Amino acid sequence: MIKTLLSRLPFLNFNQNQTMVIGVVVQQHQITAVCMEKKQKNWLIVEHYSAQLTSDLVLTSAIVTCLKKIAAPSALVSLILPSQSYQLVQIDKPNLSPEEIQQSLPWTVKDLVTINSADIIADYIDHPVKQGNQDKISVFVTNRSFITPIIDAIKKASAKLELLSCEEIMLTTLVGKHSAANLIISQELGQEPSLLIVRDGAVLFARRLRGFSRISSMTLEDLQHGLLDSLSLEIQRSIDFFESQLKQPPLRAILLSLPSPYLVELATELGQHFPVKVEKFTTALAACEGQDPNYHLAIAAAMELIGVDDEN
Repeated sequence: MIKTLLSRLPFLNFNQNQTMVIGVVVQQHQITAVCMEKKQKNWLIVEHYSAQLTSDLVLTSAIVTCLKKIAAPSALVSLILPSQSYQLVQIDKPNLSPEEIQQSLPWTVKDLVTINSADIIADYIDHPVKQGNQDKISVFVTNRSFITPIIDAIKKASAKLELLSCEEIMLTTLVGKHSAANLIISQELGQEPSLLIVRDGAVLFARRLRGFSRISSMTLEDLQHGLLDSLSLEIQRSIDFFESQLKQPPLRAILLSLPSPYLVELATELGQHFPVKVEKFTTALAACEGQDPNYHLAIAAAMELIGVDDEN
């Protein structure tokens, strides 16, 4: 799901003369996309697309429709997978070369995920900080049977799949680089949230939380009756691990990216439990300025192909 994943799938190297890139975000209930085109020396957002998804059965046709509507043939595509389509596990980093680690991942994680080992497609990111004296990696695992129809759909639309990624990685692009770490709680509608700690554009710690999938459908009163306390406890456990076990400096902030109409109130309530500020997640990515927040992930996905430093 990160930049090297497609080395195990049909891969096309980025053409430095490419003038059109597409960022596509697939979620359980919707697909969103943006098309960015290079005009003179500037990359501009020239098209937006959004559609509801009623089931996985219509996903491939939705991708074809999306790409044909907003892009010219041969445009490069960066696609963000839905959170329910991959699993995230943390393991000790094997004492192997990067190539050997990648090759061994299906067998290394097969007992830690619910995907048949023959269908596993996996990639990993290094953790910049050690746990004790042990290097750790986060492994992103998805199912070949889910990915293959997506690849076929993109080919059918005459586009070129360049990058598969996930929301956790895109958030590091959106939040920007800070010398102090931020803890981010991110959630796709109807799914369990992810907790990330990021610093200087790198993921230092990542885990999925359990038992919070109904946040978006709950009233503020319901949230205040137990669920917020449980969420605070999970956040505190992660902070304690980060600061005590990993021996890292205190956090800069806790940032919330949750599909709740009470996000401001949630930040205020949670802020009573922590010594650092708790606030709504906002992007630092210049290309997102003035854009509908629903398209921010798609913009970040497109920017991964361009390079954040080359957006102008």
